[in-house]
Amino acid sequence: MNFLSIDIQKGAERLVRECAGVTSDEQVLVVTDTASIKYGNAIMASASCITPQVSMCVIRTYGRLHGQNPPASVGAAMKAADVVFLVTEWSLAHCQARMEASRSGVRVLSTAQPDDELFARTIPEAPFKEMKEVVQTVNRLLTESDEAHITTKKGTDLWLDLRGCRNVDLEHGYCLKSPEYREGFAGPPVIEANVAPVEYKAHGKLVVDACQAALGILENEITLIIEEGKIVAVQGGNEAMQMEEILERMGDPGIYYVAELGIGLNPRARLRGRFYEDESIYGTAHIGIGNNASTMGGNLQVNGHLDNIFWRPTIELDGETIMSEGRLVYPGAPEIRGFYIK
Repeated sequence: MNFLSIDIQKGAERLVRECAGVTSDEQVLVVTDTASIKYGNAIMASASCITPQVSMCVIRTYGRLHGQNPPASVGAAMKAADVVFLVTEWSLAHCQARMEASRSGVRVLSTAQPDDELFARTIPEAPFKEMKEVVQTVNRLLTESDEAHITTKKGTDLWLDLRGCRNVDLEHGYCLKSPEYREGFAGPPVIEANVAPVEYKAHGKLVVDACQAALGILENEITLIIEEGKIVAVQGGNEAMQMEEILERMGDPGIYYVAELGIGLNPRARLRGRFYEDESIYGTAHIGIGNNASTMGGNLQVNGHLDNIFWRPTIELDGETIMSEGRLVYPGAPEIRGFYIK
């Protein structure tokens, strides 16, 4: 890609017009931070071509953790809008303010860790419409299952209890003014299926070999030992020690608990150390820890959420394999092709 002639407005236009479906009578709020204001301005410019009721809040860039709440005044402004775009370095998707806004009927779209490539390539290329049925099918399989067993050739061997769990998060890019989008949230360019497993039940070993949301692309694997739904050991080299430090600094024991099973389903995403794209990669899955109450209908209310992304999972649901080494294999599964599939 020629970054000298990059066009970030392409991504902003798609977010505003297609993903959010902003109309001329709606009030739009863009929440951005000091590190991401360039992309907040791009969205504001696109929205202003549709409705005159556009405003922007700029907060300071803070933390090294996704899911922390913005100032209370920003949360109040979010609840007063019709559509909110969250364009921040550290994701606000899993925070209480986002959940309260969505519950108030606001459509909220979160695009975290923005950069030029995300707006010029990732968002314009994302096959939201093409993958919608696949996302919904895998979400249904997760909802209908009682147990998930996840393995990889690198050593992951993890069991999750899914009894009574249901997917509530339509992660295929759209958050439109329609009853279908009753949850009021989307995270474009994310295309994934996910579920919040039963808390305090996960057990086994997770080997993270692709990306860790607070650290970026990993040079060395991080191994997480999980008992009764909680990380009890973090093993590996320097990056494992960094992860331990981040978790300890949180000062909240809830950050250690398994909160999510996510399955990447975007064949045009590629690993870049930008977790909103990384967690979407077809051929990966991720285990989220921390908050799952704000977006996935779980019971963990934690001021933070971190995804741990790994390559080529084999996923069994109630003993039936739905994904084999990163490829969907459930009955009727489509053959998925894309630019960056390995």
